[in-house]
Amino acid sequence: MAKFRFQRKMIEPKIQFVGHQFMDTPAIQLFKYSEPGIEEIVSEGNLSKIFENLNYSKNFNFWINVHGVHDIELIKRLIDHFDLDKMVVQDIVDTTQRPKVEVSSDMVFFSVKSLLPQNGLNIESEQISFILKENILLSFQEKKGDHFEYIRGRLREGKGLVRKSGADYLLYLLLDAITDNYYTSLNGLESRLNELPQKIMDDPKPEQIFKLEHIKQSLFNLRKAINPLKEAIIFTEKGPSAHIHSDVIPFFADLKDQLWQLTDETDLSIHRSEGLTNLFFSYQGHRMNEVMKVLTIVTSLFIPLSFLAGVYGMNFKFMPELDWNYGYPAVLALMALLALGMLLFFKQKKWL
Repeated sequence: MAKFRFQRKMIEPKIQFVGHQFMDTPAIQLFKYSEPGIEEIVSEGNLSKIFENLNYSKNFNFWINVHGVHDIELIKRLIDHFDLDKMVVQDIVDTTQRPKVEVSSDMVFFSVKSLLPQNGLNIESEQISFILKENILLSFQEKKGDHFEYIRGRLREGKGLVRKSGADYLLYLLLDAITDNYYTSLNGLESRLNELPQKIMDDPKPEQIFKLEHIKQSLFNLRKAINPLKEAIIFTEKGPSAHIHSDVIPFFADLKDQLWQLTDETDLSIHRSEGLTNLFFSYQGHRMNEVMKVLTIVTSLFIPLSFLAGVYGMNFKFMPELDWNYGYPAVLALMALLALGMLLFFKQKKWL
């Protein structure tokens, strides 16, 4: 949810890292670029090396990416260096909070969830935070990954508009890459969803409903990640600011359209998963009814036969049929005729 920060209380709250630590030492990467060229500096937990090579200038754009958000002091130093609101530090190091966007006079802050499909049904979630201040973009990732390697390649090779544009366009590219990951996750879930209908109709098994519920939960998580980013894009699209310029607004508008489409497709997949859940229980109930029908027919066949057996099993002295030479085969024949007659009756009623 987008919101403004106007004033802060002077008392600084205690900042705590919330989440899982994936790295021992944060890795920092600096890209200093303009249309003619690019400089790239990499450091393992050493901000001094980054600051020495920063050489801030309006003629360049700067992208500083940090892998690992558990080092609170390092993030504080980075925020202080650019004279940014210290309150965003808690937003960066709390990886369990809801994605959001915050705008103030000196920056735009984004916190989003990036999703990547893993083996099987698992989807890996990672919080990524962005701070945009004029021609400077800071990004914070929980761990090293290939979310933005394609964009780094475009920066190094000077492809597209990225080196000709400002840091706000780079922010758009990074958010677009995260949106592409959403599509990848959705396509993976849909492909697994498409495998289930025929399996359910052929032979509904308990593991299928477990798999279906897992897919449904992943779809809900995907929608929870998409909606806040969509709200943030809608907010930034309202008009240019000191940090997002008018020539970049159309790109954010296009990204918003993609997120709307992604939301619709995700909702459709959720409805499909719910429909498959109903299909599973329907087929399972149908199979149970078939079993019960067979058992009922067998029981019905034996009711008259049991009656005859009970009658002739009574120990009365005067039962003429007991002394008849053909009594036993006659009773067997009667039983067979009764069973055959009942089967024909069931078939005529289309119960068989």
